[in-house]
Amino acid sequence: MRKKDLSPTRQKLLVPAEGYSGAQALIPPPTPHKLALTGDYRNKLSRAHKALDLLEEVSARLPNPDLITRTADRREAVRSSQIEGTSSDMNDLLTYEATGSDAGMPPDVRATRNYVVALEEGLNKVREAGAPAIDGCLIKEIHSRLMNGVDYSGTPGQFRDKQNWIGGGGNIYNARLVPPPHTHVPACMDDLETLLQYSASEEDQKVLSIVIRMAIAHVQFESIHPFIDGNGRVGRILLPLMLAAEGYPPVYLAGYLKDNQREYYDLLAGVQLKDEWADWVSFFALGVESAAQESIRTGLALERVLVKWKKSVSELGLRSHSILHKFPELMIGTPVLTVHQAKDALKTSFPSASAALAQLEKMGILARTNEYRRNRVFVAKEVIDILNRPSGGEDIDL
Repeated sequence: MRKKDLSPTRQKLLVPAEGYSGAQALIPPPTPHKLALTGDYRNKLSRAHKALDLLEEVSARLPNPDLITRTADRREAVRSSQIEGTSSDMNDLLTYEATGSDAGMPPDVRATRNYVVALEEGLNKVREAGAPAIDGCLIKEIHSRLMNGVDYSGTPGQFRDKQNWIGGGGNIYNARLVPPPHTHVPACMDDLETLLQYSASEEDQKVLSIVIRMAIAHVQFESIHPFIDGNGRVGRILLPLMLAAEGYPPVYLAGYLKDNQREYYDLLAGVQLKDEWADWVSFFALGVESAAQESIRTGLALERVLVKWKKSVSELGLRSHSILHKFPELMIGTPVLTVHQAKDALKTSFPSASAALAQLEKMGILARTNEYRRNRVFVAKEVIDILNRPSGGEDIDL
């Protein structure tokens, strides 16, 4: 990080990097609660908010949006982890969850599973308590869940106690960004917390929109880089938590950010080093719109599959209390499952669950994989195919 690459205002925030002679670290300015933006960003913000409102409307119409959210959480875990270089895919994660075994899978599947746990626990707490739940304790807890049982040089769930940096191939003097020394991290995080828990007051002439708040919070968190590792994943988890605090369904940006990874990093650096907010906000707003539209497309596609499955089961002419009627909704939320999983989820006997899964396999709704001979695994390929679709697609008319 060279001084000449920083704007004059950011150069004033440089301090010596602890433990590295001649290297400088950047203390981010206080978290802004308003931005003076120029350029064509208003239309993008408007479209992002319309997409969020449409997602909320569509989600309210779905028969069981929580089941669809469950699969979306896992897709986000895979994509966000892949930004950090993991190789586990959707099928790896779902099979690992179903069997509890990582045999024959990428070694990072456990880390991807940790992401699911961290995300879901964070969402549950925010849905219960609202924005005040998004504090330093929750952020540390999310990090602790992410780093549980994986190789990590620091203490999971604790802010770093040494200098870190971004980029540079392990050399701080070639780094793209050197975050503040660890002694400044607590104060910086306390300052960021005021935005994460933002509530408009009567004195505010203009309410800071949720999309702009998310854009600011993400930059600020990544600029502080409060942990030795895992900052990108924690920073991306905070985004759906902020939306949940506003009552919106979760919107996951990892697919958009992964597809535009180079631009993502460059625009982040543009703010961090030069205060170039307008391009970042425009990019981020496009991401929110894209992600919301993808959530709508995915939700509607899964709903169509659910309706089709229910129709196929009803045409069997079974009694209304037959356990088989409960399987379509279970499989939308758990598209890879074992007999034991089905038995426990539906509170039925092992023979009943086994017979139902065999029937669904016979109908072509499920397929059995032979990779796990000691634990039969059934896969709803239609759901997996939907979740594995590339990001993007035809825009929904707003």
